[in-house]
Amino acid sequence: MPITKPSKRERTLFLATAIIAIIAILYNFVAEPFVKDWKTLNARIRAKRTLLSKNTRLLTRYQILEEEYVKYPALTEVIESEEEKLAMALGEIEKISKKSSSRILNIKPHIPKKVGNYMEISFDVTAEGAPDEISRFLYEIETSEESLRIRHFTLTARSGASGKLKAVFLISKIIAI
Repeated sequence: MPITKPSKRERTLFLATAIIAIIAILYNFVAEPFVKDWKTLNARIRAKRTLLSKNTRLLTRYQILEEEYVKYPALTEVIESEEEKLAMALGEIEKISKKSSSRILNIKPHIPKKVGNYMEISFDVTAEGAPDEISRFLYEIETSEESLRIRHFTLTARSGASGKLKAVFLISKIIAI
């Protein structure tokens, strides 16, 4: 079949289809990414402007805030000696021992170590009790409000007493100076 010259109607449809295809390609690959980037940049600019306005308000009140800030540390400052901090930690260990029904045989405090802005207080604690009492003691030490931590522990069966364990713990507490 020989190729004939397309009619005016066919040329018009072909041209309209080509124009629609070119517009769709331009929209999907040029206009849509451009608009998306534009909206993203506008959102980032809006967020930065909001942050800038908040910071500007704080900066205008900087002097007032600084004066207020100086007052509070003096009010909350409680000067405690190393002995008081040591006594608080020992009291917490004894309270936990009573709560867990384990019996403390011996407590030996170590010399506090100062590391930067912190001080580490540690104790050798020897306790005895049933396995569930010792495990409860371990749990209570690790979850105490005084932030006590068990660094090392040794469990041995108590000679002569059935079902009793003897435990030796190295318990430490870190305190901000």
